[in-house]
Amino acid sequence: MAKKRIFTVGLDLPGDEFESIEFDSDQTLLDADIILFQPTLGVCSFDSSHTYEGRQTLSQRDSFQKPTRISHWHAEIVGAVNAGKLVVVFLKRPTTQFRHADALQRIGRTSLGGPVSSISSYDAVPSLVNVVPKAGRSIRLEKQGAFLKDYWSLVSSMSPYEVEIEVKAASSQVLMRSSAGDRVVGAAINSQEGGSILYLPPISYDEDSFVRDSEEDEDADSAYWTTEALEFGKQLVSRLVALYDGLKQTSARTVAPSWLDHTEYKLAQEQEIEAELLEAAAKIAVLQQHKVELEEQLSKAGALRHLLYEQGKPLEDAVLEAMRIFGFLAYPFVNQESEFDVVFESPEGRCLGEVEGRDSKAINVEKFSQLERNLQEDFAREEITEYAKGVLFGNAFRLMPVQQRGEFFTTKCLSAAKRIGAALVRTPDLFEPAKYLKENSDPSYAEACRKAILSSMGDVVLFPSPANKASALGATRQQTSVVENVR
Repeated sequence: MAKKRIFTVGLDLPGDEFESIEFDSDQTLLDADIILFQPTLGVCSFDSSHTYEGRQTLSQRDSFQKPTRISHWHAEIVGAVNAGKLVVVFLKRPTTQFRHADALQRIGRTSLGGPVSSISSYDAVPSLVNVVPKAGRSIRLEKQGAFLKDYWSLVSSMSPYEVEIEVKAASSQVLMRSSAGDRVVGAAINSQEGGSILYLPPISYDEDSFVRDSEEDEDADSAYWTTEALEFGKQLVSRLVALYDGLKQTSARTVAPSWLDHTEYKLAQEQEIEAELLEAAAKIAVLQQHKVELEEQLSKAGALRHLLYEQGKPLEDAVLEAMRIFGFLAYPFVNQESEFDVVFESPEGRCLGEVEGRDSKAINVEKFSQLERNLQEDFAREEITEYAKGVLFGNAFRLMPVQQRGEFFTTKCLSAAKRIGAALVRTPDLFEPAKYLKENSDPSYAEACRKAILSSMGDVVLFPSPANKASALGATRQQTSVVENVR
């Protein structure tokens, strides 16, 4: 028997059998046999300058992209069920956010206003009329839910209900109710094509029992599943596959033989609808390609934001872009002996940089030691006659709001920078100057930013404020306009 492929969206489960799919992915669910979907909006970014009913609204980008992702998953769930797949929706408490309703029309504008609408994580889930947050642990299986007995015996202790639901499909079945209040907390819909969608209470495992921090490397940010968690994962896979097989047998229908595809057996209405489907599919393909192109353009247009939260290659690329915007000739360097993240030079001087992003820690002296080795390797090259200035670009505590982060560099790192006169740059500090220069031609300000890096001797670089510069430019333009009017 072929191994069943299991996708998870919006949740992590222990074991390699579960393939985790990001909410922002374009992955189709048709590649899986079993899909576990927990309603989510993924990681959200917010517009700090705009609130509605006391809450921040989603950023311009997410106001546009989150509804697109929701539509994608809604269509994928419907498509998967109609293709004979088993979809399990874990009924987690809803997440709602406010968004700029006209974000698509406002792409590229500096400020956002206009109408506001709300989106919910449950907008991606089909066939639910109502979802009301309700919490409790006492649940009973209804007669129609008897087929869940083995699954429920495994997860019931860690599956309290978080919502009460109402399903609109005429073919729906109530599988679970709360023992008190008779609330519907589990249901099912079976499609004519042999697929099923189960709405079930979420699995809320004990993280202290299931997850351990890595002890192999004190600087590691990763965690790992415990033996107990992996054993649970294996049992869960077994129960889910049994559900899949059981539902398939219950809803089994004879597959139409291939000879029925001949035109003589087609009804006129079928042929008309098939023609319309082909036409619609062609239009969708064109629109999908256009959508992909727009998303690529949007991603490139906002790549500077990687300075605020990224690590690895995306952060290195964002640093390179910022240095080029400042007026440096900037490039990564790779040959047979050496590999440097960033080399950048201008008439004021030549620099060599290392780039590091950390999830929940400050940048430590080990990365600085790497920078020193690179400086020595660089100087040893035959064509180099002077030591480059060392620059360590750090994005510490990268997933936290910038204002809430601690010190970016450890005490040892600061001491080492003082010793050789290297510059320390917090990558979020590059964002505002680079954004300003990308949107305004200002050679003198770009020069000031270059000099801020080159003149730093073991300190964290402080860039001149682009806000002050912009105000000064605005005042200058206004004065020029007044003079011209007087003339």
